[in-house]
Amino acid sequence: MGVVSATGRSLVDMLARTGYVAKGLVYLAVGVLSLMALMGFAEGRVTGVGGAIHVMGRNMPGRWGFGLLAFGLAAHVFWRFYQAVLDPAEKGHGWRALIQRGGFLVSAGVYLSLVMVTLSAVTGLASSPESSTDAAERVLTWPGGRVLVGLVGLAVVGVGVYQCWRALTQPFRERWLAVEGLPAVKAVLAWIGSLGIGMRAILFLFLGWTLLRAGWFASSDEMADVATSLWRLLESDQYGQLMLAIVACGLSMYGVYCFSNAALRKIEA
Repeated sequence: MGVVSATGRSLVDMLARTGYVAKGLVYLAVGVLSLMALMGFAEGRVTGVGGAIHVMGRNMPGRWGFGLLAFGLAAHVFWRFYQAVLDPAEKGHGWRALIQRGGFLVSAGVYLSLVMVTLSAVTGLASSPESSTDAAERVLTWPGGRVLVGLVGLAVVGVGVYQCWRALTQPFRERWLAVEGLPAVKAVLAWIGSLGIGMRAILFLFLGWTLLRAGWFASSDEMADVATSLWRLLESDQYGQLMLAIVACGLSMYGVYCFSNAALRKIEA
């Protein structure tokens, strides 16, 4: 029985860390591709998460690249479901804990859609999920659809505010393993993580605001995903390139933060 438990813990640990690596690669790719586009590299492009997955998969050997990405993202989906359902951190059943565990479920659903994007690129057997704009346009036709889209927007804004709090207080440091001889490295990684989380929080706030506008004006034209947000930054005014560079650096830092979690996070199992 002890052998089975040990094996189970090591498997969960491996999948959780693999998922963090895949998540970090995706965000790092979004940021690096945008920076490359700003610097005039032909390989660069301003794109969102789905576009970054396609670029990464095509630049890895054969279909193995997409397969590895799909496995890594599926591992992250597993870890989020594991956190939500089995509650390995023993958060309990209070309302705050239930909200956080519900957030894990939402995160699992988001990354499951990215798994589908990756599988559709490599096999064509899985259809790509509809875009957020298409989904919002369909929901707006439902009875009470405007209210529903607005409530989702409020939830996304709430997530952005929570991420701002995480960026300022760095609670993630308490969940990192204590590694002797690396306090300076961990401090640097923590600040990189704060900057990355903060930039991602700003994106959440902006995306939530577009959802609120979509619900208020009953128009999916008000919607924006990550790629659209980056393009709007680029085309905004004379400082568009500078703002896009800042956001791209922040998203790259968030990728580095995910790698830090892969290496240092305590995996409760």
